[in-house]
Amino acid sequence: MAATQQLELPFPSMTYDIMRPLLENRVAIEGVTLKIGEPPVMIYKDEPDLREGNFGLADLNLGYWPQAIEAGWELTGLPIFSKRKGAYQFIFVRTDRGIDSPRGLEGKRVASRSYATSLTIWCRGLLQHRFGVDPSKMRPVVWVKDHFPVRYRGFEPEVFPDPKKSVVDALLDGDVDAMITDISDGKAIEALKRSPKVRRLFPDYPHEDEKLYREEGIYTPVHLIVMSKKLDRQRPELARQLYQAFEKSKEMAYTDILNDRAGFGVLYLREHMEEQMEKWGDPFKYGIAANRNTIDTYMQYNVEQGHVRSPLSYEQLFAGSTLDT
Repeated sequence: MAATQQLELPFPSMTYDIMRPLLENRVAIEGVTLKIGEPPVMIYKDEPDLREGNFGLADLNLGYWPQAIEAGWELTGLPIFSKRKGAYQFIFVRTDRGIDSPRGLEGKRVASRSYATSLTIWCRGLLQHRFGVDPSKMRPVVWVKDHFPVRYRGFEPEVFPDPKKSVVDALLDGDVDAMITDISDGKAIEALKRSPKVRRLFPDYPHEDEKLYREEGIYTPVHLIVMSKKLDRQRPELARQLYQAFEKSKEMAYTDILNDRAGFGVLYLREHMEEQMEKWGDPFKYGIAANRNTIDTYMQYNVEQGHVRSPLSYEQLFAGSTLDT
């Protein structure tokens, strides 16, 4: 049998520390040469390369993964949850609107950049199932419409009339009552923390994150790696190879920190890492078995919130050679 042809695989340039060994070519993948670059990433819109499977790997917001698969897009998931963030930290409320508990969000205008990103899906589901909030009674306000429709009793979120004003400024100015949205802007977070007009709904959010992890094994993922379904059909063994490479990269990244390898900007990072491992183990677990409750819970939230019609099976969600991970 002829040797498998060397594959040049387009690979997303990700800055996550657990991916660095892969980006630095320290992890070998037999028969594969990584081509590092910016991949297509569907945010709020149709993305032909992802829809038609004309890509290698992509780092996709988890919010669009089940919807794209249900819509027949030529992509499949790897059980590599590349980015995780605690969800509770991104729920802010006005201090003058009588929101003294999670259920105080009912009847209130709750702003989000979009309705279907992973962070907002997680927050609504957690508020419902852990704090008794009825999400259908919240009044969502969004800045952009998602590509995939919401199939929930003809539901359509309100679109904020001034797209030039940020979600954060709308909350600070009192245009909305609360906000659930991912924030990757240090200045925006500082503005929220300084303002006496707003507060976090969960001030001790690290405690809530740890409690969720202890009770349900969930540290909320927000991105995962997807690969072209065309490529998966052509080389069905590749997904498993990639899974193993990502596992090796994470292992090496942890070792880099514990070895106090130069280049990190956090003082006593090794000690922080040791403390984290003692308390959490590995919250960035890969594989289906270790994330079964996370996957099932997230799929439940997607169905309840109208993002997909019915639960998708693991066979629909993930590449075949990763189903036993």
